[in-house]
Amino acid sequence: MSLRHPALRRLALGIAATIATTLTTGIIAATTPAHAGPCPAADPYSGACTTPVPYKVKGTDGTLAVQTIPQVDHVKKRVREGAGIGVICQINDGGTDPYDHLYSHTWDFTTAGGWVYDHYVTTPPQDPNGWSRGVRHCGAGPTSSGEQNGTPSSTGHRSRTTPRTQPTATLSGAYPWPAQDAWVADGHGYYEGECTSFAAWAVRSDGLHHAESPDWLGDAGQWDAPVDKTPRAGDVAQWKGGRNGAGTAGHVAYVEAVYDNGTIKIEEYNWGRFHRWNTRIIPTSDPSRFLHF
Repeated sequence: MSLRHPALRRLALGIAATIATTLTTGIIAATTPAHAGPCPAADPYSGACTTPVPYKVKGTDGTLAVQTIPQVDHVKKRVREGAGIGVICQINDGGTDPYDHLYSHTWDFTTAGGWVYDHYVTTPPQDPNGWSRGVRHCGAGPTSSGEQNGTPSSTGHRSRTTPRTQPTATLSGAYPWPAQDAWVADGHGYYEGECTSFAAWAVRSDGLHHAESPDWLGDAGQWDAPVDKTPRAGDVAQWKGGRNGAGTAGHVAYVEAVYDNGTIKIEEYNWGRFHRWNTRIIPTSDPSRFLHF
C-alpha cells in the first residue's frame, strides 16, 4: 500500500503516535484491571466497608455534639441543627444523656467522624430494644445485596452490636437499693447506692466464679485484689482518687462486657447522680486498673 496520498500518510502517523504513547505510559485500556475506589465508610467494630445512609440533625438547641466514644463528655466536634449526616451503623448499649434527662442507650456512628446520640438524628423511631428499623448494626459484615443495614441475610449472616472477646457478664437480679437518698448501711461494709456497694453486690450476684470477696474493703481507693491492666467480664474497674473524673476517694465499677475495639461496658452507681445507676462504654485505659476477684 502506497502512503503517498496525504490522508493515508496522516492516518499512519496517528497510529504510530498512539502506539508510542501506549508504550511510554504503559496504559493499555483493554488489559488494565479497574481500580477499586476507596471504602465509603468503615464499621468501627468489624472494620467492614459499608455505605452511609443520609439523615439529618434535628431537635437540638442549635448544634449536636459528635463524641469520640458513644457517651457524653467526649466531644470531638459539633454539627449544626438541620445538617445532613451519614449514619454508618448503630448500637443500643451506649451511655445515656443525663444532661437532657434522656435514657436511651442508642448511638449512631457517622460520617462526622464519631458517635452522635440517636435521639437527635432523623433515623426511624427506635423499637423496644433500642434499634431504629433499617439502620445497620455496628459489628455486622459489609453491606451487600443480601443484607440491608444490619438485617440478617439469606446466607445466615446475623449482625451484632459489637464483637466481644468474651461473653457478657449477667447479673442475677436487680440491685436491692436503686434509689437511696440517705446514708444507710447495706450490711456488707458500704452505704446503699455507693459505687462500692453496687460493685460488691454485682460480684456477689453475677454467677461467675470469684476466688475472693469484695465485701468490707473500705473506700474505693482501698480496694485490693489480684490486678492487671487487662479487663475481663465480671471484673471490677478501679479509679484512683482524681483519675478521669473520680472523686478523692476513688471509684469502682462493674465490668459487664469487654469489646474487641479497646473499650469496655461498665455499670456503676454514684457517678454523675447521687446514689443512682449509670452505664458507660469507656476505653480500657480509663480506669487505673482492674481487680480480679
